[in-house]
Amino acid sequence: MPLAEWQIFIQKIIFGRQNNSFQNTIFRPHSFLKPVRSFFLYIYIVNQKFPKTEKLKSAKTIEKLFLEGDAHFKFPIKLFFLPKQDIENNLVAFAVPKKNFKSAVDRNRIKRQLREAYRLNKHLLEEISGKKFVLLFLYLGKVKPQYDQLEKATVKLLKKLRDEDI
Repeated sequence: MPLAEWQIFIQKIIFGRQNNSFQNTIFRPHSFLKPVRSFFLYIYIVNQKFPKTEKLKSAKTIEKLFLEGDAHFKFPIKLFFLPKQDIENNLVAFAVPKKNFKSAVDRNRIKRQLREAYRLNKHLLEEISGKKFVLLFLYLGKVKPQYDQLEKATVKLLKKLRDEDI
C-alpha cells in the first residue's frame, strides 16, 4: 500500500474522518511523530515473519550444532547455538521429544508456540550486527506449557545469547 494510502487509513482509524492538519505529517519508521490531538503515533517496522530462509533443515548443520555448538538453559527450554559467519539469516529449528509427549498433536502445538515466541522476539538477535547463529530450541518440560511461560523463557535465552561475547 502506498504511503499516502497508509496516511489516510491511519487518519480514519484515529479521527474517523480526514483532517487537513494531519495531511502534512510524514510517516517515518523508527521515529516518534508530532502529537496529534493528544495521541503520539509510533510506527516501528519489525520484520516479524518466519520465512523458509530462516528454517534450519540441514542434517549436517544440525549434527555440527550438537557437536561444536554451545547451549543455554532456561526452564523449560534448552537453546543450542552455533555462531556462523557464512549465512545471511539466523537459522532456527524447534524440537519436542517424543519421549515426553507421545501425541503428535501435543508436540506440534508446543512447536507452534515456540515458533511464535521466537518469531515475535527475534528482533533481539537482529540487533547484533554481523553475528549470525544456527539455533535449536528444545522443549524439555514434561507437561503442556502455557504460552506466556514459553515466551518468557525464549526472551531470556535470546537476551542471554545477545549479551554473550563470542
